[in-house]
Amino acid sequence: MGRSADQPQKRNTGTTGTKRSDPSLVTFSDKNGRDGRETEDDMLLDDELASDPPRPHTTAIRRATLPVPRPPTAGLPGSPVPPRRTGGQPRQPISPQAPPINIPPAARNIPRTQAAPVNDIFKGKVHWLLPVGIGMIAMLVLWELGSLALAWGMQRYDDIRYGIPRTYQTDAVVGHGGDSAQRPSHFIAVNLNRQAIVVEFPAGSQSGALSYVVPYYILGPGGDLTPITLEFRDVTSDGKPDMIIHMHLPSQDQTYVFINAGTKFRAPTAKDIIHL
Repeated sequence: MGRSADQPQKRNTGTTGTKRSDPSLVTFSDKNGRDGRETEDDMLLDDELASDPPRPHTTAIRRATLPVPRPPTAGLPGSPVPPRRTGGQPRQPISPQAPPINIPPAARNIPRTQAAPVNDIFKGKVHWLLPVGIGMIAMLVLWELGSLALAWGMQRYDDIRYGIPRTYQTDAVVGHGGDSAQRPSHFIAVNLNRQAIVVEFPAGSQSGALSYVVPYYILGPGGDLTPITLEFRDVTSDGKPDMIIHMHLPSQDQTYVFINAGTKFRAPTAKDIIHL
């Protein structure tokens, strides 16, 4: 039998019993059963693909030119866009809608229930001590308010009359330095840091000034604002005027006496009998 043209050629390798095909002679066939030979149709297809121009490397999307829509202001006065011609009749202006009319519902004959009257539990049962107690409380409140107002007013009066610190001045004839009714001695009393201090100018002369200090402090609330006044009269029955210092505290007045020794005043001793 003759050798088929479709069979590949075999090469003798010189060994017996083993045959191996030549890889250079292997052919492939497509799924339709054709062999791998290039046909005339394949050559024409390759020529057409080679003649096509290369596709540009871009992602731009080509769109058709669309007509520009008319703006909503077309046809209005002052608008550069002419009105659209529709060929129909012009649109009638829309009149504003009238507000709705609220019709109240018809009144119904609904019986109303009246609340029962509240009984006054205090009516006819007020004890006579209740108004008396209320009146006493009101009087107590008024008393406290009046006391506070009076204290405030007295303090303002002392500020105007005695100043701060509280200062008092007076003239008197006490027989010191040759004083007389024409040239009396001058006295200044000062409440300085809760302590009463008196300065004497005999016969009005500053050269022989004398000072007297009360040996205790003025205690109690408002002691630094307590006014101090002076009084001159004989309390030892020796015929010479003595100096009495009055410290006007809010609750009571305190006094201290300096005895007239003829040329100046001195503090009292246990031997002095004082009659205020």
